[in-house]
Amino acid sequence: MKGADMSKDLKSVQDDLAFLRGLAEGSQERGGLGVAGGALYGAAGLLYGLQSLIYVVQERGVISLGGLGNLILAWAPTVIFLVLMTIVIIKDHKNPQRGVTNRAVNAAFQATGVANLALIIVFAAAASRHKDFHYWLFHPAVVFILQGAVWQVIYVLRRRMWMLVVALGWLVSGVAMGLLIERADLYLLIASFGLFAFMAAPGFYMMRQAMRSAA
Repeated sequence: MKGADMSKDLKSVQDDLAFLRGLAEGSQERGGLGVAGGALYGAAGLLYGLQSLIYVVQERGVISLGGLGNLILAWAPTVIFLVLMTIVIIKDHKNPQRGVTNRAVNAAFQATGVANLALIIVFAAAASRHKDFHYWLFHPAVVFILQGAVWQVIYVLRRRMWMLVVALGWLVSGVAMGLLIERADLYLLIASFGLFAFMAAPGFYMMRQAMRSAA
C-alpha cells in the first residue's frame, strides 16, 4: 500500500510540475505571439514586402504608378495594417496571453514598436532639416537591425534554431541596406526579401503553431 501511495504522490508531483512548466512556457506555442499576433506579424511582412517589391519593379522602369499611385502605395499597407492591429488588440484584450515567456516575447515586440515610432520622428526630422532623403533611408535599415535584436532575445528564451536564423537574417539585411542607400534597386530588393523571409514567413508559421496548440 505504501508503494502505491508513493507512486500516486510522485505522479501528482509530476503533474504539478508539468502544469507549472506549461504556465511558464506558454503551453506548446513555439513563438509566443499567439494566433492573432502571429497573423498580424505575418500580414505586416506580406504587406510591406509587396510594397517594397512594387517599388523595385518601378525603380527598374517596368511600371510607372504616377503621383496618385505612389501616394496610395505609400499609405495603403499602413492603413490596412492599422486596421488589422486594432482587431488584434481587441481580440488579445479578451484573450490575455498565457505564460511568462509568451508575455516576454510580446513585451519585446511591443517595445520595438514604440522604439520604431520614436525613430520615425528622429529620421523624418533629420531628412526634413537637411533636405536629404538619404537620412530617411537609414530608418528601415535600423528597424531591421532592431528586429534582429528582438529575435535574438526570442531565441534565447525559446532556444529554437530557426529563430536564430531569423535574427541573423534581420541583422544582415539591415546592415546591407544601410550600406546600399545609394543603390535604390538593391536596397529595395533586400528590404522586400527580408520582409517576406524574416517577417511574413515566421509570422504565419507562429500563427500555425499557435493554432495547433489550441486544437
